[in-house]
Amino acid sequence: MSSLDEDSNGEKPPTQSWLLGAGFLFVALVLFGAVWLGETPVAPLGRLFYQLAAIFFLGGAGLLAASLTAAARRRGPPERHIFARRGAKPLLEPFDTLRTLYDRLRPIAANIDWQGDWYPILAASLPSLLALYAIYSAWTIAGPNPSDTFDEWVAVGLIIAAFPALVFERRLAQQSDRHVPDAPSLARLFRVPILAFLALGTAAGLRWLGVSQWPLMEHFADVVVGLVAAEIVLRCAAFFFIPLPPIETRKSPADSVIAGLIRLQRPNLAAFNATVRDRLGIDFARSWALAYIRRAALPVLMIMALFCWLLTGVTALGLNERAVYEAFGRPQAVFTPGLHLHLPWPFGVLRPVEYGVVREIPIVFAANGSVAADQTDEFQARGGDIEGAPPPSADRLWTADHPSEASYLVASASNGRQNFEVADIDLRIVYRIGLSDDSALAAVYNVSSPETMVRASAGRMLARYFARYTIADVLGQNREAFIGGFQRELQARLAALNTGIEVMAVVVEAIHPPSGAAASYQGVQAAAIRAQVLIATARANAVTVVKQAQQTATTTRDEAAAAAAENVDAAKTATALFAGDRQAYAIGGASFVFERRLEHLNKALAKLPLTVIDHRISRDDALTLDQRPGPSAYVPDEQ
Repeated sequence: MSSLDEDSNGEKPPTQSWLLGAGFLFVALVLFGAVWLGETPVAPLGRLFYQLAAIFFLGGAGLLAASLTAAARRRGPPERHIFARRGAKPLLEPFDTLRTLYDRLRPIAANIDWQGDWYPILAASLPSLLALYAIYSAWTIAGPNPSDTFDEWVAVGLIIAAFPALVFERRLAQQSDRHVPDAPSLARLFRVPILAFLALGTAAGLRWLGVSQWPLMEHFADVVVGLVAAEIVLRCAAFFFIPLPPIETRKSPADSVIAGLIRLQRPNLAAFNATVRDRLGIDFARSWALAYIRRAALPVLMIMALFCWLLTGVTALGLNERAVYEAFGRPQAVFTPGLHLHLPWPFGVLRPVEYGVVREIPIVFAANGSVAADQTDEFQARGGDIEGAPPPSADRLWTADHPSEASYLVASASNGRQNFEVADIDLRIVYRIGLSDDSALAAVYNVSSPETMVRASAGRMLARYFARYTIADVLGQNREAFIGGFQRELQARLAALNTGIEVMAVVVEAIHPPSGAAASYQGVQAAAIRAQVLIATARANAVTVVKQAQQTATTTRDEAAAAAAENVDAAKTATALFAGDRQAYAIGGASFVFERRLEHLNKALAKLPLTVIDHRISRDDALTLDQRPGPSAYVPDEQ
């Protein structure tokens, strides 16, 4: 905020405040739009962007409203415009009514002081409404915690950003009311960014350090920014119902009583009384009711404090709760569910103990020896939609790492030599604090963390168990016998330590080689499957070859037998024909030979056109013997 020469009223006009306010609004809109339009991940960067946008919206609202109000004061009261209609001709009744209404509304609209009355209110209310929406959006965003690097940079950046805001607030606080009338309200308003930057930076630092109370600081910053924004909106809305002060004494509507409480001094009630007396005409100093309350406040507060202290001697325990009652440092009784009266604190103290609550924990440790707490929470909280997707812990395939499995070294023998192998076990213990009073006392005074005690005892027992057996015994053991013996031994160990813990069940989900060996194991399985496939294929090929050879042999043998039979039959036929020819020759002699000669000649000349004429036949006899075949066998060519 810069100042130039004083005007006639002695006020230094903040000529650059509107530029700074416009810059604040631009940055706020960029941060707000980056998340609202989906350009930024929702969490955790989106939540931070919304919070920073709300802070910049408040700063821009204060600066713009102060700049517009200062410009209106420098201008002074606006001129009043008077409109008079002269020489108007008479019209019909409906049109004359409309003209009369227009004549009445025109001066009202022309005399509205937009610059002095409404622009400051709009400049203060609209960014404040956006700030409220940004705070609401940031409050409803839920997501995983950011990385340590993100928290480190955010904490350093926000704490550094609080320094320029502090310098600007101190400069405004040093301005006098006569030179800059809106400086006190702006100084009060800019305490909110300082507090918000410090609170958000502290929250990021606590999250980086692993302190679980970091959401309290973040919510505190959101609540302060939201309350101040809501107060500015209510102030702007009140101007619709109360008359505005004169323009010469008017101040920015972007002011906040809540922001004025952010100071290291006690609130100035006299100044508040003077403000209410000037604005509303109410003098609280002369109110007999307030005087009575002031006189009676101390006794009433003392009685209320005594009553509240006595209420610490009344305790109501739920159905799954009980408590060990200590009077003057000694245990007196174990309170069961119900309403109990006892000595108030610090004379009587109750130490709560679970009553019938059954818990299930996996026996798994982190790499550094500490318990993986986030994995334990996953197993203890299993809510969700029963029809929805199963949680990752429900995956029982051993080909992937699971958070509930622990790895142990197990002895093995390979190729006649001793060796070690790794086995993963998914084991869970179901336990509760015993229902007797002695168990409750033992759980309170002998065990600081029952879960840690059960996990440590079960872990030592598992390590000793796997050290005694080989990998073949572990993978091929009787699961029921192992569970029964393990549960009895664990219960005996906890009873010997007088922990008051009752082991209800031991659940073994799986015992298998580590997931890193899954690929190798699958390769071995694939090789065995391929070997079986090759053997089966070779056997099938051998059977095919044998059958084909048998078929070929059978065919060859059958063909040889058939050919032999045909040859024998042909020989027999030839023998019979030869015998017949000999017999016919013996009987016929030359005629048989001549007939046979003609038969063979007929066969030889069967395909030739032949005409035989005996020259010894006379012309007179004219007898002709035609030995030619019929017309179907020979057709002469046409010439």
